[in-house]
Amino acid sequence: MNRRNFLKQAGCVGMGSTTLLNTLTNLTSFNGLVGKQPSGTAYPTDYKALVCILLSGGVDSYNMLIPMGVNTGGDNGFNEYKAIRTDLSVLNPIALTNPQCVGFRGIACNYGAYGVHPQMTGVRDLFNSGKLAFMSNIGTLVEPILTKSAFESGLKKLPLGLYSHSDQIMQWQTSVPQSRDALGFGGRVADLLNAANANQEVSMNISLAGKNAFQRGKDISEYAISNNVEPNSVGFEALPSWWGNSGYLTDLRNSTMDSLVSQTYANLMQQTYSSSTKTATAAFALFKEALKKVPTITTAFPTSRLATDLLAIAKIISVRNELGAKRQIFFVNYGGWDMHDDLLTGLNDKLPVVSQALKAFYDATVELGVADRVTSFTISDFARTITSNGKGSDHAWGANQIVMGGAVNGGKIMGAYPKMDINYPLNVSFRGNYIPAVSTDEFYAELALWYGVSPSDLCYVLPNIGNFYSYSPGQYPIGFMNFNGTTISSDNLPQNCLTY
Repeated sequence: MNRRNFLKQAGCVGMGSTTLLNTLTNLTSFNGLVGKQPSGTAYPTDYKALVCILLSGGVDSYNMLIPMGVNTGGDNGFNEYKAIRTDLSVLNPIALTNPQCVGFRGIACNYGAYGVHPQMTGVRDLFNSGKLAFMSNIGTLVEPILTKSAFESGLKKLPLGLYSHSDQIMQWQTSVPQSRDALGFGGRVADLLNAANANQEVSMNISLAGKNAFQRGKDISEYAISNNVEPNSVGFEALPSWWGNSGYLTDLRNSTMDSLVSQTYANLMQQTYSSSTKTATAAFALFKEALKKVPTITTAFPTSRLATDLLAIAKIISVRNELGAKRQIFFVNYGGWDMHDDLLTGLNDKLPVVSQALKAFYDATVELGVADRVTSFTISDFARTITSNGKGSDHAWGANQIVMGGAVNGGKIMGAYPKMDINYPLNVSFRGNYIPAVSTDEFYAELALWYGVSPSDLCYVLPNIGNFYSYSPGQYPIGFMNFNGTTISSDNLPQNCLTY
């Protein structure tokens, strides 16, 4: 096979296989941060799924979740918000019903009432019904930083490339902010649990956004597909149209490919390509048969790309038994949030897309009977500055994110919503830029424990977790998940998982 044909074929299988680059990478000792191999996590017998929704570009999440009540000092929070956001203010937020703001790590919530952007009625309804929570002032941290002076002291370890799109979008996916080549949270979890699935030809990590850091593991990578999940549209490239529909030609091509990928090659690149292609064709065959069993989903979905991606995920979940899946992690990307100008118009266009898609997807999980077994959440590069640049907002740090599902302890704002004030202790800039009160490690640790990861394996999944959390029975990092009496082993978590 010459180089041109190799690259062409690699591109053809890329949308239906474990990504070739990841496969090559995983042949080596890729990640120097792995402290230990998975050991304590038992293979589950029930079904659970995580759905990670990347809002790439850095969403202005302080116009998504807005203070409306009296603050801790007795002043009107909405007036404070309008005073500092000036021309970026959302003037007609819709109120959340009796939101409980919990506070975190000794940092109190600063307001008694909250609302959401007026175009997010679906999110409001999910929050009010207890199926959705907000994570407030969350972001990438290597270790806790509780004051501006600690941030400026030079004694605290900071994320690499703070405020950089490329670094922060990567670190939200890996939760290892001191490294640029770490494995992803979803990939590490899959290293532990992929073997729980009966058909391991299909990775438990399924991406509708191509190659990504979130699902990159030591042994497991993403299985990338499009959102057109029809039986003949998933996976390995079909015969070109000029071949016609001849069953004979299809059989000939398939037998030839089977022969090629079954051979042993001395060259590493050839052998890796052969293995990748073989995995892709096997996965495609499983997917094709399983998708024939997709039931009619009556929940109405919008026509946006994000909603179509989530509908595709619902369809895949509906045939989890046909795929032999006990655990699945899905990844989608809805970008375009880097709004340095025309912010209000941009949010008016994009926030309803998110809200409507989330509401439809949750309703579909109810229809499929898996609402309490599917947890969805948003991530984004970072927050944006509270003050205006005259047209929009710029890169900041601690942000607000969404977590949704039947097992979510909803109707709450978890973390510590910051005071809309330049003099707030966690603000480090005259532009309004907050040190996160909650780390991505704590957020992911709670998801991992709910998902079935043993406390003894948290250090593998989250190398920095010992800087934030030490497991004890019944004590979870944040409290946004309902464990409903689930018994978790009382393995002690080391205080320091990683030497850096």
